[in-house]
Formats: sequence, structure tokens, C-alpha cells
Amino acid sequence: MDSSPKLGLHLKRPCLLVADLDQSLRLYQATLGFRLDYVGIASPDSYLYQVFQLPPSAQLRFAALSTEHELRALALTEVKGIELPSNPVPHRIATVIQVADVAELISQVQVLGLSAIAPTQFTAPPDLTFTEQGFYDFDGHLIVLYDVAKDMTKAESAS
Repeated sequence: MDSSPKLGLHLKRPCLLVADLDQSLRLYQATLGFRLDYVGIASPDSYLYQVFQLPPSAQLRFAALSTEHELRALALTEVKGIELPSNPVPHRIATVIQVADVAELISQVQVLGLSAIAPTQFTAPPDLTFTEQGFYDFDGHLIVLYDVAKDMTKAESAS
């Protein structure tokens, strides 16, 4: 019988291809609050070429970003030497990020010249209210921010 510990399912991080790493760090680090762990340059035999189907002529630089709760929660890979294609519409993926205050961050995102989608709100039992709002980063990636608040009027009436 196998007595080795089972790690189970764990989603590590999305890795977004970007055209300008420094510009993307202004958004993800300076605006959204991710912590920069490190920046590196991919070797010519990096797995990034194969998994993203990039030509050998592309030059790759990457960054790992953490949150206060998760080490290396997001990766950004800058691709130079080729033009990245635009993202398909309808979007096939969104990076969803919980934040303290969606409205505050969306206003900062808009100052960067990025386009936002109208916010939505919904409730979930027993007394939670969620606010979600999406925007498109500098490379057209769909990013959805959400915050959650406890509805104290429902919590008080339940007691």
C-alpha cells in the first residue's frame, strides 16, 4: 500500500502573456497590490516556448507575484520579438481576484486608461453581498474583481 502523503488538487496560478512587463507590473503590483517576488529571463529551452507555442525567436521575461495569502499566485510572461494576437471574443477565460474594495480599484484602473465593465451585485445565503466588476488589462485579458460584505441588517434580524 502506498503510504506517501497525497497532496490533492491545488490550482497554482494563472500565467498571462503580456507585451510589456513593466507596464503590466504598474497594474498588477502598484495598482492591484500584488507583491513582486522575482523577475527572470527564460532560457531558450524553457517550457514556456512549448506550452504557449511560441517561436524560438521570441524573447521571454517573466515575473512571479504573490498575495498576502498565496505565494506566487500570478505569473506574467513578457513576449518580445513577436506580436501577440488579440484575445478571442467571446472571452474564454477570466482571472478572478478578490479585493477589499472593487469601486476604489476600478477607479484606479480607469486612471490607467483601461476599460471597465459595469458592476453587478448579488446576494448569497445567509447574509453576504458580492460586488463584481470586470476590466481588460493592457493586453486585453479579462480581469474580474470582486468584494464581499456581510449584510448586517439580515444578520441582526436572524438573531
